[in-house]
Amino acid sequence: MKNYRFKKNSLALALAFLALFGCLSAEEAYLSEDDFYYESVDAGIEVSDPLEWLNRHTFEFNDFLYRNVMDPIAATYTTITPDTVELAANNFFDNLRYPVRLTGNLLQGRWKGAWVETGRFAINSTAGIAGLMTPADDVESLARINPEDIGQAFGAWGVGEGPFLILPLLGPSNARDFGGLIADRSVNPLKEPFSLISDWGWERELALDATDFITSSPDALEQYRQLKGQAIDPYSSLKNGYTQFRRNAVEE
Repeated sequence: MKNYRFKKNSLALALAFLALFGCLSAEEAYLSEDDFYYESVDAGIEVSDPLEWLNRHTFEFNDFLYRNVMDPIAATYTTITPDTVELAANNFFDNLRYPVRLTGNLLQGRWKGAWVETGRFAINSTAGIAGLMTPADDVESLARINPEDIGQAFGAWGVGEGPFLILPLLGPSNARDFGGLIADRSVNPLKEPFSLISDWGWERELALDATDFITSSPDALEQYRQLKGQAIDPYSSLKNGYTQFRRNAVEE
């Protein structure tokens, strides 16, 4: 279940957090794969990264925020919050992202996926009490499917990835997925410009965004620790891993 939760937030949260939690810092000097093997190493995939120097600086900035802000917040959240409440919060925010997943399916002509997402949203929003629970899991024909987003739709249409990017706070991306991220906001009920909560006031909107961010952090932190503990050059590992993940998502 943890792996699914991480993957389901690939644009909105999960993979994005990996870069937020980057691992290059002033105190840690990691060898590159080329330095380690004393020769050029083919990672198996080609990734356009003309802005590597800027991406690595952004990576370090994100790491500072991780170590000094997000790690303490996430640790406190998991300590004081019962597991059942954590699960309900994750379910709630995942349910609210239904319009993004629906649009991603529709733009690719995935009619079955659109039907499954709509059925799950209808059941979880009613019987599941606004998505806090997921009774749709008990309906065989509405089993969970891999989430779709507009960036994936762009890829399915043949739009190229463009250069790899590390976005401040938001993490790993590329030119195509960054465009998809902006498009996702247009159908996300929590985001401007078409937010359904715009009349709540900026304080409540900020509080809701912060809650969404924090509830998704623990799983992403675990993924980050695995990356940091196993990679010679975490930046390169993240770049290759993210790119391969997104390519696989587009090809599915």
